[in-house]
Amino acid sequence: MRWRETLLPLLLISGTACGASTPPEKASGASADGTPSSSESDSMFPIWGDEARARGYSIPLPFGVNLSYMNMRQNIDVESISLTGLNLGSHPIPDDMFNIGVGDTRQRSKTENLRLDMWVFPFLNVYGILGHTKGSSVSNISVDSDPSRYDSGTILHPNPDHIISQAVHSGYESGALQNLDFKLNFEGTTYGAGVTLAGGYGNWFTILDTNYTQTSFDILDGKISALTVSPRVGYRFEFQGIAGPSHLSLWVGSMYQDVEQEFRGNLSDLGLPSALDSVVEDGRFDVKQHLSSPWNMLVGAQYEITQNFNVLTEFGFNDRNSFFIAGEYRF
Repeated sequence: MRWRETLLPLLLISGTACGASTPPEKASGASADGTPSSSESDSMFPIWGDEARARGYSIPLPFGVNLSYMNMRQNIDVESISLTGLNLGSHPIPDDMFNIGVGDTRQRSKTENLRLDMWVFPFLNVYGILGHTKGSSVSNISVDSDPSRYDSGTILHPNPDHIISQAVHSGYESGALQNLDFKLNFEGTTYGAGVTLAGGYGNWFTILDTNYTQTSFDILDGKISALTVSPRVGYRFEFQGIAGPSHLSLWVGSMYQDVEQEFRGNLSDLGLPSALDSVVEDGRFDVKQHLSSPWNMLVGAQYEITQNFNVLTEFGFNDRNSFFIAGEYRF
């Protein structure tokens, strides 16, 4: 029975992620919180809960509803930007004419989530997430072309592709087609599920939270898929609160996110200069990107207001900056 003694949790940790974030993202993104102690419950959950209480463990109430907000900023690596369907008058421009170089890309996102969870065992929590993610990414790009790929034609019948390619290359050489901002705004519904493993000894606790989320866009095609893994370790302080015995939990940890983002849509929706309207009228873009760094550090705190209510906050830093705040009701 000793393995149960080391796995029985001291507190509930809530996991939420945004795509993308996802964003979300999440989303979007993961976070953690401690929960209030529970008294004897009529629910059959958590399984082995009565045994845990008989051994003197303070375990969470079995069910929870969590409302949260996350603001995240992070660097993105763009794998590719492709353009299709461009036309100059009645002449279609070859899809592979442009060489698009991508420099720094920074993404910002905001996610509001509703999370429903249940403790299946005193050390195992399962949950589902439904939320809304909104954000933008800005890439510094340059556009060039190689005129030598196209035959120049004759004086009477010049090759339009050669002329266009020359014009683009001249614009690149002059600097007019360098250091351009390519901005994408995205918004959509985030949904997913996850599991939390928790254990501890005395007032020390450790958490491993894992979840998978997707964000489906409302204003673009494509999606953000995110796998998030967040280990944490912390300490719970006991004191007398406004409604009886209470707890303050503090922790440090890290977050790993494996995020794949793909954005597709109409070039005419990007707010490009009006002089390009006739060129991009039927044009499409496809952008594939991923996180520059999958890891960042976390610090957080949770305060138990009453047995049923708690609030928490968490900050992320290093290569991903994030702010998370949530309120939770347990029953």
